[in-house]
Amino acid sequence: MTDILVIQNSKTEGIGTLGNLLESDGFRLRTVYAKQEKIPTDDFPLLIVLGAPESANDNASYLLNEQKLIRNFVQNKIPVLGICLGSQLIAKAFGAKVFTGHKKEIGFYNDLILDNKSSLFSGIKSPMTVFHWHGDTFSLPDNSIRIAHSQNYENQAFQLESAVGVQFHLEVDKTIVKLWLDKAQKELKEISYINPNNIRHEIDEKIPIVQNNMKIFYKNFKSTFHL
Repeated sequence: MTDILVIQNSKTEGIGTLGNLLESDGFRLRTVYAKQEKIPTDDFPLLIVLGAPESANDNASYLLNEQKLIRNFVQNKIPVLGICLGSQLIAKAFGAKVFTGHKKEIGFYNDLILDNKSSLFSGIKSPMTVFHWHGDTFSLPDNSIRIAHSQNYENQAFQLESAVGVQFHLEVDKTIVKLWLDKAQKELKEISYINPNNIRHEIDEKIPIVQNNMKIFYKNFKSTFHL
């Protein structure tokens, strides 16, 4: 059984549907809680860096260590998938800027435009339905290729050699979305243009679409990087 290294930056932001897909294919998840545990030095065929409320600009030692880890994987041509904060850490690790966007994106969106005919999104209709929960965004690192954008954000996904960063969440399931909404009730009350009740009402309809997009993306990712 092959181990996959998963860096989890928040107890509430797990690997969700993506973990189920990996385990169904015989992979074993080696999950490390970055704030509390040391990153193992073993060899892994894939690194996944998950999201968190923190900013990639924070100078916390564990975030700096993750950026170093990302660079090492890419230099050794080993695939890296960064989700939300993970995507921003990839961008920052290779010299791009991470900054606060003009408007937070929280909820289900059907406005993700797929760029450059990336094989990673082959079989997925554009615009693509995703789940968002972010306020920061990134510029593109040198030599990277933008593979998705949206109406609100110029950069939503990119590839740099063996690293892929996606600012959105395809890994979420119903339980995860409900948990995030419950945990962020106070925060959401202060954002006038976000209606958490509308998000809750969309869960049953939208989650199957997001999960299907996750399955297709996962299949394409495996094929692209020969996992």
